[in-house]
Amino acid sequence: MNVWKVFRAAVAALTALSVLVACSKKDDIPDDKATASITSYNHTPDYIHQFYVDDAGGGNSDAYGGGGSFVCCVVYPKVWHPGLKATVKWTTSSADPNATGDAAKPHWHEAVVSIEKYTEAGTLNVHFLPGGKVRLIISNMGAGHPNYPGPDYPVAPPDFHFEPWKGEASQAAARARAQARGAAQAEAEMQALKSASSVLPVPVVPPPSDSFVPEELRKETMPPSYNHNQG
Repeated sequence: MNVWKVFRAAVAALTALSVLVACSKKDDIPDDKATASITSYNHTPDYIHQFYVDDAGGGNSDAYGGGGSFVCCVVYPKVWHPGLKATVKWTTSSADPNATGDAAKPHWHEAVVSIEKYTEAGTLNVHFLPGGKVRLIISNMGAGHPNYPGPDYPVAPPDFHFEPWKGEASQAAARARAQARGAAQAEAEMQALKSASSVLPVPVVPPPSDSFVPEELRKETMPPSYNHNQG
């Protein structure tokens, strides 16, 4: 076996599987590369907590939502060629705010996705489809535009709805109970202070004594003395 041929084949495969890289400095981008912002469309009933295209993070996405929010950015070849792929990773959980158990826990997904053919630079549109499928489309158009080459904008089924979050009412009740306990404690402390002040002895201040006169004052008020010498 020719080890060098195997090595070159492995390098080529890795290059084909990872063509999108996170942006660094604009001056570092080669002439044959282009940059693109990332936006996502969620065509599923699950909530997407976060997703990554290769090493570029793309934020979160609500069920049957997306578009309108862009994250910078990725670098990709200006000219498309067969074999362009990227690794997409994302975490999901139920979009139901009252979900419990396993449905409420985030689940990790990963897929190697082909980048669909493009003829000019544009935004990287990431479409999350049912069944764990993903489409990567580079286009200047967005979902809903008549010339957009990808799926239409996500639309939730008519029966897709959830009850309001029950935890909000529970938290409001807990806050009310805490406030009531705080008010009762403050009132009890105030009553305790009033009771303590009513039994404290009142200090007795003795009246000023007229018998005490400072020496300096006595000297000033004392009448002059006379010495009588009798011959």
